[in-house]
Amino acid sequence: MKVDRAMTKKRPGAALLAIVLVGFLVLSLVSAVVVTIAWNTLRVEAWQTEQIEKTRLDYLARTAAQAVTEELIADPEAFGILNRNGLVSQPKVITDGAFSATVEITIKGDDQRANVVAKASSEKGGSALVRTTINLTTTPKTVTWSAGN
Repeated sequence: MKVDRAMTKKRPGAALLAIVLVGFLVLSLVSAVVVTIAWNTLRVEAWQTEQIEKTRLDYLARTAAQAVTEELIADPEAFGILNRNGLVSQPKVITDGAFSATVEITIKGDDQRANVVAKASSEKGGSALVRTTINLTTTPKTVTWSAGN
């Protein structure tokens, strides 16, 4: 292809202008890709942090429920639960670095069964609930676990 010299002499900055516009377009596309990657990375980090908090709350509630259940199996009268009114613990605040949670335990029961409900909740609004039902009439005593809100 032959370039007409008369045309390039009339517009000496046309090639430079085209190069600058193409460079700006490429730079804009690269910037958009980088911003999108950064945004997605922040979303994934937030999701991972939320999942870690849920796991920690779940472990905390399970540990509290297990400790109370083991004590009730060893001595069912330890908490005086063999009544229909139930027993609700004072909320206990657990802090570990930036993580802070409140644990509350409820014990209800009668002569045959004891129910232990452990709830762990964080300041950010997350919570975990673990329930155990202890059958006091069998030897060895059987425990049924369930989890959920």
